[in-house]
Amino acid sequence: MGSMADLKYSGKTERLAEEVGYWIAKNGATLVFGAEKDSDSLSTAACRGARRGGGLTVGVTYGKGLEVYEKNVDVVIASGLERGGGRELTLALSCDAIIALNGGSGTLTEIAIAYQANIPVVVIKGTGGWSEKLADQYLDDRKRLKVEVVNDPKAAVKKAISLTSSPKKSQSDLLFLTSAHGNETIGTELLSKLEKNNRFDWIIANEKALKAKKRFVDADLNRSAPGDPNSKLYEMRRSYELINIAKKYRYVIDIHGTKANSGIFTIVTNPTWPNLALAAALPIQRVVIWSSKTRSKNGPISQFVDCGVEIECGPKKSLKTKKDLLSVTKTIIDEGINLSPEKFQKKEFFQVYGKLQRKTERNLNLTDFKLTKYERGRFYPLLVNEYKDIACYKMKRIEIKNLLSYP
Repeated sequence: MGSMADLKYSGKTERLAEEVGYWIAKNGATLVFGAEKDSDSLSTAACRGARRGGGLTVGVTYGKGLEVYEKNVDVVIASGLERGGGRELTLALSCDAIIALNGGSGTLTEIAIAYQANIPVVVIKGTGGWSEKLADQYLDDRKRLKVEVVNDPKAAVKKAISLTSSPKKSQSDLLFLTSAHGNETIGTELLSKLEKNNRFDWIIANEKALKAKKRFVDADLNRSAPGDPNSKLYEMRRSYELINIAKKYRYVIDIHGTKANSGIFTIVTNPTWPNLALAAALPIQRVVIWSSKTRSKNGPISQFVDCGVEIECGPKKSLKTKKDLLSVTKTIIDEGINLSPEKFQKKEFFQVYGKLQRKTERNLNLTDFKLTKYERGRFYPLLVNEYKDIACYKMKRIEIKNLLSYP
């Protein structure tokens, strides 16, 4: 992606664009570029470089016709869309990664589309335009993918290819995470005893904290997603790693333990329909929707994976809890996950909406999931006595028909 000739880029920048195309070809990759009809551009310069390197070139043009400025392109795709009116969408989404040089409003649009679609963007330092302005930055507080910056065309291609190297798909659809909090060992103890097979994989999420026998090392891992590979905080780096590993799997289940007498229940931190369906598919009666009001901030790992939920178990040191978790886990592994609409009818759904501070408890008889009257209202307690300053979290029951309000 890059400027059209009417932005009057330098001859040096044009040569850099040609070199990008050349190194794309030499690395066995395909160049997809914006094929202009009536003028030169940095994109068509990249096409010339790729042809020189013996690579395949695919030009996406606007409108209906296949006539384009660069005559040596191998394949022309007529998007039928206007330049500045939709062609950028087809062009950006056809790429595994984008390399941008200089660039005006069109390049800015393409970078924004790529960011929304989690397509890596690499820019070359010193080429000006929007590439220079966005170098080494995130486009917003979601912090999906940082715009990577390199010094030369060869490094740009190498970086782009490394970022498109998708994790190798696992034989299994299911990944369990355990000990995201180092003082919650129930999942790790259980899965370490199960015989390994190709139906599931599992990972100790926070091994450092587990070894130290404390909740976390630098920051709460389950409040650090989507993470940051360049952070000084271990849990921020680890969260980023875990989410990339999770991309190999269709389903992610994060196992937690609590000292509260809550039994076993499922937590949905991101109430999309795939996540709600996964929760309904598990052999667990109670489902708690516990989502952040601000989606752009750091949060639980399960909030940022494609399809994932948490299983909470309490009391975590109880032999009965461990026996029940073993039964649940073995059923999930042996029977698989069946996303059937009928499963919703057999579940109890709750939603966390607030909390009761310990100083306002006033000797209430609180029991997890037992309806409680308080100050002319009623609520269902959750995680009673789990925290020093919170008596419990407050929940309301959700009817199945009201789940339609979720995205």
